[in-house]
Amino acid sequence: MITGPLPDLAATLRLQRDAGQVRVALERSGRELNTGRKADLFAASGGDPRRLLAIEGSQARAARETESITLAKGRLSLTQAVMGGLQDLADGLGPELAAAVARDDMTSARLHAAGAEDAFRNAVQNLNTTYAGRTLFSGAAVDRPALDDPDVILADVAAVLAGAADAADAIAQVETYFDVGGGFDARYLGAAEDAPRAGIDSGDSLEISRRADDPEVRELLRGLALAAATADSAYAGPAGAQGTLFEAAAATTMSARESLVQSRAMLGLSEQALEDASVRISARRDALDLAWNAATSKDPYDAAAEFQAIEQQLERIFLITSRLSRLNLTDFLR
Repeated sequence: MITGPLPDLAATLRLQRDAGQVRVALERSGRELNTGRKADLFAASGGDPRRLLAIEGSQARAARETESITLAKGRLSLTQAVMGGLQDLADGLGPELAAAVARDDMTSARLHAAGAEDAFRNAVQNLNTTYAGRTLFSGAAVDRPALDDPDVILADVAAVLAGAADAADAIAQVETYFDVGGGFDARYLGAAEDAPRAGIDSGDSLEISRRADDPEVRELLRGLALAAATADSAYAGPAGAQGTLFEAAAATTMSARESLVQSRAMLGLSEQALEDASVRISARRDALDLAWNAATSKDPYDAAAEFQAIEQQLERIFLITSRLSRLNLTDFLR
């Protein structure tokens, strides 16, 4: 006499296995519907994943290039801004001081030169500017300030003036102090080598570094320091030399201004080169993304239809399993 359910153990296990497989397929289809991406990239590659791996490698390389250029553009933009600030300091002192000396108006000359001390401190502070944890004007020594304390440098210049025999000697000694090999070199805390070049696309690189011991920067600091030390109430230079020293400071500052303009123009060319490289890399990334999407994306309508079909298949298995579990001899004979 049959008392157990009609479906045997094998049929039950087969239904459970089918249900498990359909559940896995439903989960995969759900991910594809949610992400818009094919879950099986090996199948999406047609059985040859080398093309997808090549695209993925190119995407990673382009992302690194983009990051490098973004960092370089930030460094260069801030470097340009600092150089512009130095130019403004030269514009603010040189012409006015030169005009006052030309009029033999020493009162006005002293007033203009008195602002040189603050301008000098401002210049040193700006030359110690950092970006992303790197000092911009210290060359390869990006982990330390570019220049020593401004008061230390001004004290050096004041001492040079105090030891000069006359105006010409004072001007020559201050020039020697700021020349390569002079006392200023001890106050420059950076490296003699430039910071690393900025990498751009195709393995090329670009020079974007400026240092606080560059000739145009030395010249500006020399003009500002000479004006500040001469206008100092504790001036100890040659007697009657202030007018000549003011004139030299004004001329030096205005000469530095022209050099700064040229240096900034070269930075502008580097900025344009970085922008051009950025556009090229962006276009390449777009093309790579299109190729990747074409190979791996899942059409949303196809994904939805597939998900619905698998869901219905799973529902049918559950329905059959439920009916078979309730089937016994009494129900079969009715």
